[in-house]
Amino acid sequence: MTPLIPIPVVDDVVKSFFRQRMVRSLAAAHGRSITGADAEAMAAERESGCMTGCVGSLLLYPLKKVFRKIFFVLEWKRAVDLTSRTYHFGYLVDHVFAERLDERTGRGAAELGAALDAVCREAPIKPLEAAVGATFRQSRGVLSAGASLLERSLRRVVGRKKREQVERAVESVEAEEERQIEPVVTRLQRSVEAVPEDHFRRLREQLAAKLSTTT
Repeated sequence: MTPLIPIPVVDDVVKSFFRQRMVRSLAAAHGRSITGADAEAMAAERESGCMTGCVGSLLLYPLKKVFRKIFFVLEWKRAVDLTSRTYHFGYLVDHVFAERLDERTGRGAAELGAALDAVCREAPIKPLEAAVGATFRQSRGVLSAGASLLERSLRRVVGRKKREQVERAVESVEAEEERQIEPVVTRLQRSVEAVPEDHFRRLREQLAAKLSTTT
């Protein structure tokens, strides 16, 4: 839901927080321990850097307020794409820890993160996009309410630019938000189960190829 949070820069901080926590949670689920630095390295998205992205967000913010309806449609599309790619990322992180690929390949967290990011960028999202898009179309009201809940909490920390304060703001409303979106999660899980196994098999093969060639 982070694309639906209309606060420049903060939305990306929240996205990063959730990605890193997902890495730590998946590691723990497989009895593995991982440092915060390693979780950050694995979860990092290899983009052009904050300078371009952050400046772009700030420049677009006034336009979003003026052309609210147009940008709302665009951000919904971005939310669907982000959810699809994040599911790919989580699936592959789970695979890494389940198969102990870090130990077997000798790759560090940064190398694993680069390989994961490359596969997620190259993998087609169409199979998951259909499942996610259909679920989101049926759940717009619930997701908008969840994003608004996050926004109200985050407004209190805007301008302080402290990551810890953003994370605390998210955690303060998380239980309520989870209750709100639980039906969406259940519906999404059912939709994803219909995606052919061949799609995920190819993801695993792509990751294996990346790890075998990463230097």
